[in-house]
Amino acid sequence: MPKKSIREMNDTERRFYALSAHIFHTIMICCMVLALVAQIIGLGFYTYAMYDQHVELAFSTAHHAAMSIDLNEDADPAALADQVLEQYREHTAAGSEKTETEGYRSSLDQFTELTEYGAIRHVLREFCDTRGVSDVYLAMYDRAAGAIVYIVDPDEDPETMRLPGQWDRVSSDEMDTFLDWDGQGTLYDVRKIKGSGWLCTAGVPVKDDSGRTAAFVMADVSLANIARNMRIFALQLLIGALCAAFIVAALVVRHMRRTVIGPINTISDAAQRYIDDEAGESSPAGYFADLDIHTGDEIENLSFVLADMEKKAQESVADLTRVTAEKERISTELDLATRIQAAMLPSTFPAFPDRTEFDIYATMDPAKEVGGDFYDFFMIDDDHLAMVIADVSGKGIPAALFMMTTRTMLKDAALAGLDPAGILYRVNEQICEGNRYYMFVTVWLGILEISTGKLIWADAGHEKPAYYHDGRWSLLEKHNGVAVGAFEPEILDQDDDPAFADQEMILSPGDAIFQYTDGVTEAMTDERQQFGEARMMKALTGASSSKPEVILPYVRKKIDSFVDGADQFDDITMLAFRYLGPDRRGSK
Repeated sequence: MPKKSIREMNDTERRFYALSAHIFHTIMICCMVLALVAQIIGLGFYTYAMYDQHVELAFSTAHHAAMSIDLNEDADPAALADQVLEQYREHTAAGSEKTETEGYRSSLDQFTELTEYGAIRHVLREFCDTRGVSDVYLAMYDRAAGAIVYIVDPDEDPETMRLPGQWDRVSSDEMDTFLDWDGQGTLYDVRKIKGSGWLCTAGVPVKDDSGRTAAFVMADVSLANIARNMRIFALQLLIGALCAAFIVAALVVRHMRRTVIGPINTISDAAQRYIDDEAGESSPAGYFADLDIHTGDEIENLSFVLADMEKKAQESVADLTRVTAEKERISTELDLATRIQAAMLPSTFPAFPDRTEFDIYATMDPAKEVGGDFYDFFMIDDDHLAMVIADVSGKGIPAALFMMTTRTMLKDAALAGLDPAGILYRVNEQICEGNRYYMFVTVWLGILEISTGKLIWADAGHEKPAYYHDGRWSLLEKHNGVAVGAFEPEILDQDDDPAFADQEMILSPGDAIFQYTDGVTEAMTDERQQFGEARMMKALTGASSSKPEVILPYVRKKIDSFVDGADQFDDITMLAFRYLGPDRRGSK
């Protein structure tokens, strides 16, 4: 895509990025893709045929070489193979670990003087010279050592010739292919040789009088010709495809300029005049209606649609102005609601600067302009601190209004001296009196006796609180209360399990409580993976301190890192409390 807009381009650039140029480029690309597909298919068939041809050449060479050796009266390949392999195995038994020492190499010279060796080597040399193969030789595999042991090698180069009994490492796949051959089909193996490229090795077993395979007559054929011929074929096809693509593209572009590009330019000019006249505050009517386009296709239909559009454009301006003004009013009111809600929640920290027995810190980040989560903490009397965190069903303004009402009810009931469970019972009754829209709220409410560290808390369908004690965090088990407002008072406690129940624990100096809403554990990535309790506990453990003002920003940082920019779908509210003890004056 161009970095400049079309209005910033010069004439040369505009011609390059014109629609006709795009069409030309597209046709060229399509033709090249088709040529590439045809090339791949053609190369596939060609490679398959050439591959079979080379395999057949290697196998037929090995087969005919084996037959020629059989017909030679001076050649006994099975007996020669047995002698060479016997010397090879004696060398192995001597503990040399098949290292080709000078002593071992000199012991192999005896076999080159044998009549059988000379006769077989002569036959193999003829096939090397006349069949167009890389090499023809007699060899046997040693499965235990993973090696191929040479019996007769007709190579005349002293540097590369292998004496009887010399060996090379081979792969287990190659050995299995030859040693486990069942006599059906063609016996061959294709592998890549370092420095030589791809090589096809075919073989024919040489058997002794008992039918045992004593060795293999093997023929190597290089596959380098296949790659070279493939390159020539691909180049020829590419040149032909480029020429054909250029001719086709030029003809199509010529036709498109007359039937598509010309009418589009006419519509574009009319649109530009329409815009210029609107900027000058004169009537834009008539520009599209006066177009004389008769292509009989979608472009002609587009001119009719644009004519209808300009007719209705002015009618839409007034509606748009009204809607814009309404949206601005709503946005202003939502912004004000956000500030009001934030002002209602305690936001000055330290919240109780004259109290040295505890630290408390809380945050609430709404998913929308206003949220349904809330937290609160306040002194009931000089020795009792109330803490609340809650999550209202739903989002937005309805949840925020319900939140404010519930917060007031909870605080009034707490100041009346009720225990946590009693507070939840009373607020449930008050909410159900006028809960016409069946909203409910999950609540965790705790009351701390500061002088003793005794914490009494009750739960209304909220999350498990996290507890810090003796240097480690853990989740507290809780009584599974129902959400406040979910059931009428007469329905609650119809069985032996109460709807709300007090739970009690004694906090030691340095202990901390972390409570939160489900927006923490259910924070999600774009792949819908949740933050979860395990990551939350890991974040708490990883915080450098148990101080509330350290814990909450650290957990939020871990949440933001996990979601990695994904949209926030739920309010995220957290409250942390640390008990310092009646005689503590700060933490170390």
